Amino acid sequence: MHGKLVTFVFLFSLLVNGAAEPASNNTEDGFDENYALELSQGAIGREVTDQVFERSDGTRGRLSDFGGKPLVLSLVYTSCNHICVATTRNLARAVEKARDALGADSFNVVTIGFDTRFDTPERMGQFANMQGIVDPSWTMASMTESAVQQLARDVGFTYMPFTGGFNHLVQTTVIDSDGRIYRQIYGQAFNTPLLVDPLISMVLGGEDPGMG
Repeated sequence: MHGKLVTFVFLFSLLVNGAAEPASNNTEDGFDENYALELSQGAIGREVTDQVFERSDGTRGRLSDFGGKPLVLSLVYTSCNHICVATTRNLARAVEKARDALGADSFNVVTIGFDTRFDTPERMGQFANMQGIVDPSWTMASMTESAVQQLARDVGFTYMPFTGGFNHLVQTTVIDSDGRIYRQIYGQAFNTPLLVDPLISMVLGGEDPGMG
């Protein structure tokens, strides 16, 4: 357990700038990284509430539509020119490796724009195109402000406005087929096995190497 915590803290140090409701115990700039990590880790095992979203093509869906398969969830804001771009591109590479190992239809991916002022369905579609996302099981989506705030609480994602953008936790959340949070992954350039291993564990069964 100690080794796993050290790994999370190391990955968290790779985060950052770049959120819904501010965390308490904030630092001067309003963002306490340690507290954000604590909230994120505390969400593991929690069931994600069913929120409505709007896809980049304008159609609507619900998070429960992804039930029955693992779901990889990321939150970004489209006016971010560095962190969110790099994180999404790295995630795309990891997703491709996981697809190779498990099959094209073995899990779903959804990216939600949390800056509800600007992250419209159209902008989410443009963001996907700019990052080269063509995976048919990867949904780019928008939500209302209240839905984003609830989702952020569910998955332990901390974000808040800051000069020129947002400070936020760089977090990818892995959700199991029953809608419960299974794993949190941190950093914009995380190692591929951090995503692939838990997906293999959920899809094929067996011990997850990262949970020991």
